[in-house]
Amino acid sequence: MIEVREKAEGVQVIVLNPRGEVLLQLRDDDPDIPYPGRRCLPGGHLEDSEDPATAAVRELREEMSLHLPLAALHHVVTAHRSYGLEHTFWTPLDLDARRVPLTEGQAVRFHTIGEIRSMKLGYEDNLVLEDFFAARGHG
Repeated sequence: MIEVREKAEGVQVIVLNPRGEVLLQLRDDDPDIPYPGRRCLPGGHLEDSEDPATAAVRELREEMSLHLPLAALHHVVTAHRSYGLEHTFWTPLDLDARRVPLTEGQAVRFHTIGEIRSMKLGYEDNLVLEDFFAARGHG
């Protein structure tokens, strides 16, 4: 397995549909990327001089052609994780995941928290989602 770059600064977005399900991205099955073939929250690294919210909007646009205004993102937490500094946002979004045109990853799909608890997600996304749902009273 490839080691995740240390000192990285990244963003991730918890996309919630009206049923409270989370959009997860199945990563490419490429051994040269971290967590190949695993499900993760969508996101990526900040570019030079980019603020986290702008990076989150850019990543969703680049990877899934989702065009969100900055005001649609809600900051959840900024935390030092094992792989670097991570800025987590959430947004409500009603969409048909089967129609999302991907430029990265194999697929996207909405999952319930119950389904997520039975999965081993990439990065520290299981912990991120447990904390998120616990804070919302759905723990």
